[in-house]
Amino acid sequence: MQEWTDEFITSAQHELVSMVKDWKYDYGADDKACSAMLLWMVLKLNPEAEIDSTLLQPFDYS
Repeated sequence: MQEWTDEFITSAQHELVSMVKDWKYDYGADDKACSAMLLWMVLKLNPEAEIDSTLLQPFDYS
């Protein structure tokens, strides 16, 4: 794995922002839906992660 240098982190952030912009464009997703998808990905990579389950619901069901 590549070392977490400032350049690596900046590059990863740019790639992540681009990916989220694509989701918004392709699927009409809003910020909340995109953040829910990112958190779901975190759980797939690290099932032990402690994430508030209410943040995984992209839509307000109230």
